[in-house]
Amino acid sequence: MAEPVAMPVPEALFASLRVGGVELPNRIAMAPMTRSFCGPQGVPDAAVARYYAARAATGTGLLFTEGTVVDMASARGYRGVPGLCDDAQEAAWRAVVDAVHAAGGRIMVQLWHCGRLAHPRATGDAQPLAPSALTASGPYIDAADPGTFDGHLAYVEPRAMTQTDIDAVVASFAQAAARARRAGFDGVLLHGASGYLIHQFFNPDSNRRQDDYNGDAAARARFACEVVAAVRGELGGEVPLLMGLSQFAVNDFAAKTWHTPVELAATVQCLKAAGVDGFHVAAHRIDTPAFAVDADPQQRSLAWHVRQLSGLPVSAAGGVTYSTSIGESLMGADSQVTDPAEAAAALQAQAVDLIAVGRAMLANPDWTAKVRAGRWRELTPFRREMLASLV
Repeated sequence: MAEPVAMPVPEALFASLRVGGVELPNRIAMAPMTRSFCGPQGVPDAAVARYYAARAATGTGLLFTEGTVVDMASARGYRGVPGLCDDAQEAAWRAVVDAVHAAGGRIMVQLWHCGRLAHPRATGDAQPLAPSALTASGPYIDAADPGTFDGHLAYVEPRAMTQTDIDAVVASFAQAAARARRAGFDGVLLHGASGYLIHQFFNPDSNRRQDDYNGDAAARARFACEVVAAVRGELGGEVPLLMGLSQFAVNDFAAKTWHTPVELAATVQCLKAAGVDGFHVAAHRIDTPAFAVDADPQQRSLAWHVRQLSGLPVSAAGGVTYSTSIGESLMGADSQVTDPAEAAAALQAQAVDLIAVGRAMLANPDWTAKVRAGRWRELTPFRREMLASLV
């Protein structure tokens, strides 16, 4: 049998990048992806450590963990997700971090509060918290539980957060960040995307408050900026701190959080002033236009706008390695492997600084090594059934 023909290596993917106080060897990241293998106590085990270390061992420059809740009582949206809010969880994450470092990798934890997308399946009797008492639209779907894919479950009405609630949640993010630092993580990513709590404050459709946390885009960013400032206080100046952003929500893929670059600028500039070192941007596809044509005739992506407005490094995720979106994949659509030159082109166009690979890295722990060797045509397509195991 003839040897596979090596394809040209997209060199832009393998340039180094500095984010805060951390030097990355290349522009490839493992995207944050909920896996739900941490049991009812939210404690990652040896299998989770092997899962992350396998991606580090094949050359991936940075790993983002799955969403990791800051409060086991009210923050969880899904069963089996990890936490970073008690000593057992902290010790378990220390073992994961050590395994990744031993494999030559770098890993940042994604800290997460689901807000109104928390669900009684995960939280028990706790009522979800949200900026306003507005029930989320759409069906509740847990990507790790095929039994929810038919959309028969609904979200429940949340409780509007009091100032005491807000202060407590800000403190829980700060406490989780302190645990992340002690566990040895190389940085922290705050989950401000996909319709979860921080994003709910950004979005006027979910934030109807009549106080200083609502008004214009800068006011709606106040909660996020308080979280950033508190987390930065625990991390110090050298540990990188990123904020996740998206237009869409997991319960509403058509959602628009910002309608103009001016609105987005108010949010981004507030976050930069509060202390972020960069951003992680999620979209349906990496080049999906952020705004309507009248707001941006050139139809540039959210990542492009965030990078231009902030002057900070931007990681981006969204359909860059497969022919289908994550939503289409979860509904069972076939995902064909795409040429990584498309990802490299986004770097070369200075639209992003770091490419976050999601489903392709679930299907191919050695994605980075195969791309570097010019063997991307050997990569395995993603299938929904792969979510059932941690490999």
